[in-house]
Amino acid sequence: MFPDPDLIWRAFPSILDGMKAPPYVLSRGVWRGALNLLVTESAPGASAYGVEIPDCQIYAAYEEMIYSCADHGDRSRVYDGGIYIKEAERSQLLKSFERIDPLGRKPRHFLFVGGDYCYETLGFSAPCARAFPGLEEAYAWARGQDEMASRSKLGEGS
Repeated sequence: MFPDPDLIWRAFPSILDGMKAPPYVLSRGVWRGALNLLVTESAPGASAYGVEIPDCQIYAAYEEMIYSCADHGDRSRVYDGGIYIKEAERSQLLKSFERIDPLGRKPRHFLFVGGDYCYETLGFSAPCARAFPGLEEAYAWARGQDEMASRSKLGEGS
């Protein structure tokens, strides 16, 4: 559903608001149905956050230049240092998923803008964010996510 010229974003306040632009977003993959993203500021001594999107059904990463040039929604998709996370009020992805979901659940569509890649997610829950004291702790969390996934694949974790 990209690009979607009828997409309308609204602000979704979170602890990530006010980061120095442009932030960078790294996917840590899906673990037990939750997509894990690492979000950092671009400045030295930057703030870093871990974002978990529970019940993630669909996610996509778009190269930022393509994302910003495409006729994809309204201009509120741009991060200007204010509210970071955006939630779709209306999108083709929401409409399509609502029609096909066998359980009749109401999906939620979120945007995470990055200076390199922009991520859109579709799931049934709001994102959960945690702040880290620095980049080392954030990368340790990200490595921990990788290690849990590896142990589970090997039959060592639960």
